[in-house]
Amino acid sequence: MRENIDKENSAARQRDYIAMWFEARREFGISDAMRVARLDLATAQTHWKTFPHSKMDGLGGMATTMRSAGYPSRNLPQSTETAVPSFWRFLGLMFKQPKPIAKKTIKWKYPRDIDSSVDGEIAYDFLTEEETAIVKKLARKNRVTFSHYILWALNRAVAELLIDGEQHYYWLYPVNLRGPLDFNTDMFNYSSSINLCVTNRIEPRKLQERVKEQLKAKAYWVNWYLGNIGKLIGKSGVKWVYQYISKRQFYAGSFSFLGSWPLPDAENPKKNLNEMWVACGIGTRNYPVSTGILVWYDRLSLGIKLHPSICDDIALTRRCLAQWKRYLLPESSAGRKVVQISPTDREKALDTQ
Repeated sequence: MRENIDKENSAARQRDYIAMWFEARREFGISDAMRVARLDLATAQTHWKTFPHSKMDGLGGMATTMRSAGYPSRNLPQSTETAVPSFWRFLGLMFKQPKPIAKKTIKWKYPRDIDSSVDGEIAYDFLTEEETAIVKKLARKNRVTFSHYILWALNRAVAELLIDGEQHYYWLYPVNLRGPLDFNTDMFNYSSSINLCVTNRIEPRKLQERVKEQLKAKAYWVNWYLGNIGKLIGKSGVKWVYQYISKRQFYAGSFSFLGSWPLPDAENPKKNLNEMWVACGIGTRNYPVSTGILVWYDRLSLGIKLHPSICDDIALTRRCLAQWKRYLLPESSAGRKVVQISPTDREKALDTQ
């Protein structure tokens, strides 16, 4: 018992330096709210919950939300890594990183001079078990993983509807580091990321090769160390660095794949065919396309939000989601009605802040 208390106290004393970036952004009026919704398909009710990225990453927020719904959500997915590289190892990795293919800039079809503090609206939809199985089959046919195929389809849809001309640009691709990182609590950021350079019409295999190149170079550890720079420069330094970078680096968005839910557990509630879950991450002018992808009992769930700096019409967000589905299921009409949540809906939804 004493050991558990010591662990809890130790975790409480830990400083989440990745969270410091989201804290700094909040001081500029930029929300760090990630959203998860539990859908009741029988009554068409949507129960939204919000959790801050300054407190936990997407997996931690998903698990916390699941637990409040009665799902134990123990044993969260772990990294294949076993230990955090030493500082000297980090320096070695930093000088061995692949040369950047292009600058982190992007040209949009409908750019607008909108501050990052303004938020967009979420559109979401989900596939049947049969449709999800088809997507997995198509991924295998293209010799790529399920998640990489989903990202390829997302990229094609975004490029077709939102990006101005052929170009190189980047997606932020989160990487889970649970295992080598262990802070004895889910209320923490265990994720890092890689910067994935793509083109409008990049093929699935090429996209996967680019991901693997970054993973092989352990770019996520380099980014994790750099993300912890607040340990040296403090919050005021992080704010300055954020302001500097935010004027110079612009991505297409972030690809938030949360994996399969619920996590296996004998104490899970009985499967409810009328229950479905959706999610969506945060978005800013620097990462204007935000997403949330998960699999709920073999059904793929898709959420997308476009920042007002690139889209001022929810109809365009819905078109983007529909096109994403068409690329996932090229032989399907994918014609079900797409759902969205507007600011008014947010106020009416059963939303726990």
